[in-house]
Amino acid sequence: MATVSDARHVMTLADTCLARGESLLLMTDFDGTLTPIVDDPSEAWLSDVMRGHLRSLARSPRSRVSIVSGRGLDDLRRRVRIPGVTYVGCHGLEVAGPDFTFSHPEAEGQVEVLREVARALLERAPLLDGMRVEPKRLAVAVHYRHLSAASRRQLEDELARAILQDGVRLKIFHGTKVVEVLPAAGWNKGTCALWILERTRRELGAAVRALYLGDDWTDEHAFEALAGQAITVRVGNDQRASKADYRVETIEEVQGLLATLAARVGESGLASVGIL
Repeated sequence: MATVSDARHVMTLADTCLARGESLLLMTDFDGTLTPIVDDPSEAWLSDVMRGHLRSLARSPRSRVSIVSGRGLDDLRRRVRIPGVTYVGCHGLEVAGPDFTFSHPEAEGQVEVLREVARALLERAPLLDGMRVEPKRLAVAVHYRHLSAASRRQLEDELARAILQDGVRLKIFHGTKVVEVLPAAGWNKGTCALWILERTRRELGAAVRALYLGDDWTDEHAFEALAGQAITVRVGNDQRASKADYRVETIEEVQGLLATLAARVGESGLASVGIL
């Protein structure tokens, strides 16, 4: 993986695909990719400029838009607000497109268990100053950005007790200052990205080039699954190992990349974009 920004090279690859008449499926994470990481996740909103570029891409006659995020589906839609986009919530477990919906059946079987876990953690939250519990339909997120080291260890104990129960099939993911409790389904951003790519190919009946942007470790599942089938881009200025092919360092570079893509697609009408 490159150690400097590859934005220009990524745009060159996308231009080449457009020149060949391929459609373009853009898949991108939300937090840390389209919006900055903030102390309070409820304050992360898509800028008007970024929304404008994405809306232009989504309106292209041969474009498909999918946004894949760890956020709950309703929360994601409320923050993006672009018609015609495919929204993917809870790391791929729930999907809502313009004319279809999907919810992973194994995850659906754990809805009540997740509610109980959320209830138990909300009861414990006042004892751990700085912990914020975010219940979702198919997951529970526990934000610990402001927890002390000792409180984080206590949080880990609470989570372990919550999922180590008879008949409970849950797993824990560690994200950026967040721990997520998810159903133990054989499904993640990578498997969902492949599913959406195949669906787009069948629908368009033409060559489709995927471009995936993400900043979190959960996006590594998509980078790995899409190897050889997509242009994969890690967003961020850290130098941690990644399975992505390329890197852009800042959200401003992402915005510039999307602006250029929107201009190309608007001029040619050749491609469509999806956000994961």
